Order: sequence, then C-alpha cells, then structure tokens
Amino acid sequence: MVLHSKFTVIRSKDLAELQEFVSDFSSPLRLRINRKGDEIDADMALAMIGNQPFLHGTFGTARVDWQSAGEGSDTMMLFVPTDGWGEITHLGRTWDLTPNQGMMRDLSIETTAYQEQFHSYVLPISKTRIREHARNLGGELMGLYPIEFDPVANLTTSGGQMIRHYMQFLASSLNHGLMDKPNKLVTSQACDLLLTHILTQLKSNVQDILTGQEVSRVVPRHVKRAQDYIHANPSETLDMVSLSETAECSYRTLQRGFIDAFGLTPRQYIRKVRLQLVRNDLMSTDVTDPVATIAQRWGFGHMGRFAQEYIQEFGERPTKTAREA
Repeated sequence: MVLHSKFTVIRSKDLAELQEFVSDFSSPLRLRINRKGDEIDADMALAMIGNQPFLHGTFGTARVDWQSAGEGSDTMMLFVPTDGWGEITHLGRTWDLTPNQGMMRDLSIETTAYQEQFHSYVLPISKTRIREHARNLGGELMGLYPIEFDPVANLTTSGGQMIRHYMQFLASSLNHGLMDKPNKLVTSQACDLLLTHILTQLKSNVQDILTGQEVSRVVPRHVKRAQDYIHANPSETLDMVSLSETAECSYRTLQRGFIDAFGLTPRQYIRKVRLQLVRNDLMSTDVTDPVATIAQRWGFGHMGRFAQEYIQEFGERPTKTAREA
C-alpha cells in the first residue's frame, strides 16, 4: 500500500529539480545517473499525520547514485523500502537496501548510496521528539539518553514487520480519507504509537530498557548513590568533592563510572538533568515564571550560556518552548 496520487508533491524527470527538492527536505544531496540511457522518473508523495510528515517516494527505474556530506541536524530518517534495491554506506558500515532491510539515517552524518527501481516509505524523526517520547514511556532518566539507533533496520523480524504493517495501515487510512477531518487526539495517538513501535522494535541503546528486558550494563553502586543524590538535589550546588564523598569513591572512579554507565561525565549528567527540569517547567501550564527565573531555580546562573546549552540540547530557544506550551 503506497500513498495515493492526491498526496504527490513532486513528479519530475529533471535531476536538478529533484536534487533541490530532496536537499530542501532532508540535507544537502548530490544526485547523479551513471548508466547510459537511464532517465530519472521521480514520484514523491507527502502526507501529514498531525505535525508528523509521512512520505513514500521513488526515483523510478534508473540507477541513481547519491551522496550527502551531512550537516548539523536534529533529524533522523527511517527508510522502509517497498520495492527495488540499493546499497548504502553510513556510520562506517555498508549494507544492502531491500524490502527486507531498511535504514535509520542520521542527517548530520555523511552518507553515500545507490538505488535502483527503489521505492520506500520515509519517515523524518526529530531526535528531540523521540527522546521526549522515550522519557514519556520510560521515565525521566530516558530524557537523559542521547538515543542512538542501529543504522541497519532489519525488517524481517517480528518488530520490523510490525513497523512495516503499521506504515501500510497509516497509508491505507490516509488514502481512504480516514484522517481528513482534523482530530488532534486521533493523530496524536497515531504518531505516538508509531514512535513507540520505532523505540521498542528497532535496535537502539534504549530498546532493552523500554521493553523491560535484562540489560547487560549494570549501574555500579557508587554511581547509583551519586545519581540518586543528583536527582534528589538538582538545584543545590553539586561540586565534585561532595558528590564523590556521597558516592564513597574518588572523583576519578566516579567519572569513569558515569562515562561507562551513561556516556556522560558527572558534570554533563547534572547539566542534562537540570536542562530537562527547566524544560519541564517551561512546558507546564502551571508554571508562569519568566525563563530566567526558572533557569536560576535549577542552577543556571549565566543566562547566555544557559540559552546556548538549551538550544544545543533541545534544538530550540527556551522562549520558544515557553511560548508554545
């Protein structure tokens, strides 16, 4: 089941036009046709499920080579192929693209690929949004994890098939007009279920935690003591000496433990906890304090540095978060 022609946003045999369209939608991309006699015949369809873009597209029967240098981006793209084949190199790995094997592409990372007679569902996913969804599913600590997916999406597993079937269901619902009437509750639930499938069914560094399976990494007791103290006293002055005393170990041991457990130093972990608490307050309708007051409440004294760290973490200014709450 592919998207109906009523959702078509571009149908073109012009390579330059297509390159511009794809680059505007994802990241700067260079397309080329190397096989004599081939001609591009692109057809791209785009539907919106609430504020979530949902695409299906093809470059036609031609073999198309493409390359993207990557750029700073808050976006990943999940490709679930429906026909054709190709090969991609991304994050130092090379694998085949087929209806049995898709990819999770990080738009900030360099990528090269070729594809032939290739058709695919494409789902752009905000890194910030999926991390917040993970936090909603698994608790506050999930909001601290930089979520990293395996770039190879195995679609032959039960989880991979579940994602494919759900995308087919969404396409069918859109094609039959079942989402034509604005219903924020329905579209919100549809998007949430899609993100839940992706987080629980595709391989990532949080999949085991979210699905309740046993994880191989156990947080050492001294790290857990420091972690609990941070969460109990996030607005207090948390110097490394007192934190090490609470953990009953040296600072070097504590730092190594945090890096092994969370991929963060204790200072970075504290900053993430505080930034998340600021964001929670900014998004709450019960809190009406100015941004500066909220930031200071959670331990940020330098507003310029705070704003930079907030943008880096969440991809938007704190004032924008507050305004849209």
